[in-house]
Amino acid sequence: MRISEDQVLGIYKRTLSPLAWSPPGVSLIAARKIWPSTQGKGIVVAILDTGVDYNHPDLKGSIIGGISFVSAEKDFIDLNGHGTHVAGTVAANGRILGVAPQSKILAVKVLGQDGYGSNQGISKGLEYARRWKGTRGEVVNVVNMSLGGSTGDPGLHYEIKKAVQAGITVVCAAGNVGDGQKDTREISYPAYYLETIAVGAVDLKTGIANFSNSNNRINIVAPGVKTYSTYPGGKYVELSGTSMAAPHISGAVALICARYKKRFGVFPDMRTVSLLLQYSSIDLGEVGYDELYGFGLFSFNPDGGKNFWFFSGSRQYQLNGREAELKAPLLKNGGEIYAPLQEISDLLGSDSNPVPATAGYPEDGLQIWV
Repeated sequence: MRISEDQVLGIYKRTLSPLAWSPPGVSLIAARKIWPSTQGKGIVVAILDTGVDYNHPDLKGSIIGGISFVSAEKDFIDLNGHGTHVAGTVAANGRILGVAPQSKILAVKVLGQDGYGSNQGISKGLEYARRWKGTRGEVVNVVNMSLGGSTGDPGLHYEIKKAVQAGITVVCAAGNVGDGQKDTREISYPAYYLETIAVGAVDLKTGIANFSNSNNRINIVAPGVKTYSTYPGGKYVELSGTSMAAPHISGAVALICARYKKRFGVFPDMRTVSLLLQYSSIDLGEVGYDELYGFGLFSFNPDGGKNFWFFSGSRQYQLNGREAELKAPLLKNGGEIYAPLQEISDLLGSDSNPVPATAGYPEDGLQIWV
């Protein structure tokens, strides 16, 4: 069992913004839509991976504990980089913001510096996550496994079923040996087990990633191309792979669990979580379920999944890579870009209503509902 062959696209010493910033994948699933209600406080996500860099400034406040099941690496510090990247997508809370920035990470190292691990070690890691209790009574709500292999393992499958029975949602990367075709099946375990949520990858224009596995167990897709997140040594990196898509869903599940607990007083079981994910997905590809996209792209915005690219001084813009045109060009002033507010509101699916000065206002105005 190993991490997938993820594509390293660049390593950086700083982020793309001087302010706390949500990477594009986090934005594409509209995580901010639910942040006024919850940012995942009280939820624990166990990341079974290569460990986590617990000294990274964007992660050190998010780590609630950790352990290593790699015999040659006693510390759960990440010597590979994969696990740190996954953790940042879930719960970074610094210069970049993960999907659930107030959730906590339980770092369970089951893969070594070379990215490989044994089924036995992963099974022990799952058992540990299931039995773990925090000092304030916290329990693991979500398990993320951005790893896989071509064959199943009865012992690992048993531990997955025990975790689900304990109320834990198990999220897995679908695998990176796909060819972009729905009629050829590529199988990776543990994602192929029915008890998991198998996550495929799309790019930032919502097209299927050409490496994403397709099969009849794909549940959902999430951003997994050019995913910007944390990297050991206080750095940041862009990676591509279904390993990067899965933590977007794990973070989303953390938000769902936190909100569900606030509203109903209990945590949702995995079946409830799975149905909520499906219900909130944006259908892509063929109408209905298909073996490339599953039930579609998860988003907290049912009218989401839109990537707009506007250009200063031009009426032209792109929507998910397709050309379109505004009624008036964009203007640039002092480093800021200005656009016709009413037209942008319509593009974003928000209702707007012009208010004339004669209605008691000193100037013409515009009301917007979101």
